[in-house]
Amino acid sequence: MREKIHKYIYLVGLCIIAFFLPLSEYITNAAILLIIANFLIEFNFKKKLNRLLNDKTILIFLLVFITHLIWLINSENLDFAFSDIRVKLPLLALPIVIGTSDALSRKKTNLILIIFIVGVLLSSLSGLLSNFGVIFETDTENARNLSIFISHIRLSLMICLSIILIGYFVYEGLIKKTYLKILSVLTAVWFLAFLIMVQGFTGLSSLIIVGLIVFGIQSFKEKARIKRITMISIFFLVPLSLLGYLGLQIHKFYTPTVTKTNFPLFTKNGNAYYHDKESGILENGNLVYVDICEKEMNSVWSTRSQLSLSGNDEKGQVLKHTLIRYLTSKGLRKDAEGIEALSDEDIKHIENGKTNYRFAKHKSLNQRIYNIIWQIDVYSKGGNPSGHSITQRIEYLKYGVILAYRNFWFGTGTGDLDDEFKSLYIERDSQMDPQYRHRAHNQYLTYYISFGIFGTFLCLFAWFYPALIELKNKNFYFIVFFLIAMLSMFTDDTLETTTGVVFVAYFYSLFLWGEK
Repeated sequence: MREKIHKYIYLVGLCIIAFFLPLSEYITNAAILLIIANFLIEFNFKKKLNRLLNDKTILIFLLVFITHLIWLINSENLDFAFSDIRVKLPLLALPIVIGTSDALSRKKTNLILIIFIVGVLLSSLSGLLSNFGVIFETDTENARNLSIFISHIRLSLMICLSIILIGYFVYEGLIKKTYLKILSVLTAVWFLAFLIMVQGFTGLSSLIIVGLIVFGIQSFKEKARIKRITMISIFFLVPLSLLGYLGLQIHKFYTPTVTKTNFPLFTKNGNAYYHDKESGILENGNLVYVDICEKEMNSVWSTRSQLSLSGNDEKGQVLKHTLIRYLTSKGLRKDAEGIEALSDEDIKHIENGKTNYRFAKHKSLNQRIYNIIWQIDVYSKGGNPSGHSITQRIEYLKYGVILAYRNFWFGTGTGDLDDEFKSLYIERDSQMDPQYRHRAHNQYLTYYISFGIFGTFLCLFAWFYPALIELKNKNFYFIVFFLIAMLSMFTDDTLETTTGVVFVAYFYSLFLWGEK
C-alpha cells in the first residue's frame, strides 16, 4: 500500500511538471520538489543506488552538472557561479529521481505527454486571448509577448515537440476516435499558426528539420507505395519551396518600387536636398538616406502630427528616422511634397513606430522575413545591430569566439562568463547599446568559453553518449526530443535559464530512463 502511494505521488508529480512547464516556472519547481521529497521519503536507497550504478548513462549525464562544480576552482565571481549552479540543479535531481524510480509503462508516458500538450495548448491560447485584451495587459505590437508565461523561444520548442507528438499519435493509430483525431489535427494546425504568430523561428526551424528527418526515415520504412511516394515528395518539396520563398523575399527586398535615375539638388520649393548614396541602406529596394530636406520635413510634419520630429515614436525609436524609412518604403521623397502625400492613416502608423507601409496594418511571416533580411543588409553595411535579434546573435558569436580563443584550455570558470563578455564589449568599444550586450546565445560555445577544451569535452560526452546508446533502441520520443534540444543549442543558451534546464532535464530523463 505504501509503495503504491509513492508511485501515485511520483506519477502525479511528473504530470504536474509536464502540465505547468509551459505555464508556470514556480509551480513546475514546486512539483520537482514534490517528487524529490517523495523520492527521499520512499527511502529504499539501496535499490535506487544499485539502479544508479548499474546504468552508467545516468552517471555520465550527471557530468554536465558536475563540470559546473569542478570549474568553480577558477571562478572569481562566486555569486554568479552559485546562482548558475542553482539554475542547473534539475540536471542533477531529475536524472537521479526519474532514472532510479520504477519505470513507467508506455501508457503512462503517453498520458504525461497528452497532459503536456494540453498545457502547451492552454499557454498558446492564453497568448491569443491576451492579444485581444480578454486576459492580461500585454504589448500586442511585440509578437513575442504572445508567450505570456515563459520565453517565446522555450514555448516554441515545446510547441515543436507537441506537433511532432500529435503527428505520431495520429499516424500510429494511438488515437482511435474520429472526433479526437480531428481535434488533434486542429490542435497541431493551431500550434503551427501560433509559431508563425509568435515568430518562434527556433521552434519553426527545429520543426522543419526534425520533421524532414522523420519523413525521410519513415519513407524508407513505408511499404505502401503511395505513402512512400507522398513522403519522399514532401521530403524534397518542403525545402525547395522554402528556398524558393526565401529567394522571392530577397528579390523583392532588393527590387526598388521606384526607379531612381537622378538625385536632384533642390526641392520644388527651392530648398537643398541631402543625399547619402554611400550608406546603401534600403527600404523596399529604395535608398533611404537620399532626397532628404529636413527643413521642409520639420515645417510640414508639425502641421500633421502633435509629436515632435526631434523626439521618439510610440516604440521609442527616433521619429525622424521612422518617418524617413516610411516615406522611402512608399517611394516618396523626404520633403514637404512627400509628407503631404501621406494619408492620416499613414501619419498614425508612423507615430506608432511603423517603418514600412507594407507591414503597417498586420503582423505577418513576410514582415518577419523582411525584417531579418533588412537586419542582415544593414549590419553588412556597418549598421548597429542593437535591438535586432538576428544580427545581435552574429555579434554574440563573434565576441564568443574571441573569448573561446582566449580561454582555450581551461575556460573562464563557472562564474566569470558574464563578466568576461561585459569586459570584452568595453574593450572592443562595441557599438551595441549596453542593454543588448549579452552572452553567446549558443550553448556549445558557452560551454567552451566557460570550461575550455577539457570541460567542453566532458559536457558534450555527457550530452551525446547516452543519446547514441539510446539510438539502438529506436525510441521515437527520445530521438525527436533530443534532435529538437540539440538544434536549439545552436541558436540559444538553452541550458542557461530555469525553464530551458527543466525542459531538457525532464524529457531527457523521462524518455531515456523513465519508461520501460
